[in-house]
Amino acid sequence: MNFFKTLAIVGMACVGMVYAEETNHPEKAQTNTTLSAASPLQKTPPEKPDLAADPSLPTNRPSPTDWLKDARIGAFMHYYPHDAESLKQVNDFDVEALAKQLEHMGAKYFVITLGQNSGYYITPNAAYDRITGYQPGERCATRDLPLDLYRALHSRGIRLMLYLPCQVPNRDIRAQKAFGLPEGPKDQPIDVTFAKQWAEVIREWSLRYGDKVSGWWFDGGYQRIHFNEDIAGIYADAVKSGNKDAIVTFNSGVQLIRYTQAEDYTAGETREPFFLVPKSRWVFGSQWHALTFLGSTWGMRNIREPTERWRSWFHEVTTHGGVVTFDMGPNKDMKTGPIGSICEEQAEQFRVIAQP
Repeated sequence: MNFFKTLAIVGMACVGMVYAEETNHPEKAQTNTTLSAASPLQKTPPEKPDLAADPSLPTNRPSPTDWLKDARIGAFMHYYPHDAESLKQVNDFDVEALAKQLEHMGAKYFVITLGQNSGYYITPNAAYDRITGYQPGERCATRDLPLDLYRALHSRGIRLMLYLPCQVPNRDIRAQKAFGLPEGPKDQPIDVTFAKQWAEVIREWSLRYGDKVSGWWFDGGYQRIHFNEDIAGIYADAVKSGNKDAIVTFNSGVQLIRYTQAEDYTAGETREPFFLVPKSRWVFGSQWHALTFLGSTWGMRNIREPTERWRSWFHEVTTHGGVVTFDMGPNKDMKTGPIGSICEEQAEQFRVIAQP
């Protein structure tokens, strides 16, 4: 057994050990080291790289992730309706207020959730309505919030990225049935037949937004639901149908690895990031990227760590070519400020972290 086959098997074992599930955000048991292994999903080991030159691969070749590496830091927001009433609130989301905050904070890109487990989305999608039988506006918002966000962000030089799970909402039995999945409140096993249907939904958004969307972050690509390289390739093709330069990643759990051959950067979900520091920009061809949260957990609006600790870690990461995305919670109460805005405490902490 050669070295790279051994690495691939170790990667598979590690992936299988670190999964657990949560209803709001799929949080998994934390691993505190970067597993710089070949893609755990790949069918054959990669060609042996020149380890003397760079054990993580690409050197000076242009990459679609060059802009991400130069950006260094971005913001992530879990904003998704959970019922008909909160779906209406999508109309109240103040994109200008948020864009002004992000500009002041020094965010270079912004990632927002299209939807997650509840079955409600912040943007229209005719393919989803057609397959599920829902009426326009019943599950997908009539307002195109990502498009409005793009308009507010683009004028300030901030890129837009989108988050989407790898399957239909696991709390929507009707959607599960319509897409041919088993029914029940959990992530269901998927296959290529399902993926091709889900890709129709993805493709509609990709074609509509074109180069307005710079990248995608797919959640829930677990091996336990039979996610594989074929499915990753189908989703990646759908994403790039509207923008060939769009970057994409697939989340395998709480770890930082190159997971698929279809990805451009690492999903890098982590709860405890401070032991994660790249040796170089690359993880076997994927741009090194970590996603973590400033608050006590995903979507929270408080502070969990001193600013200086974040700043020290962030600068060590970016010095070695890595990128960090920080999750912050949105305001959902008009009495306390604009809908969708970030609390001042988190915004200020982000601003200080981002300073050169």
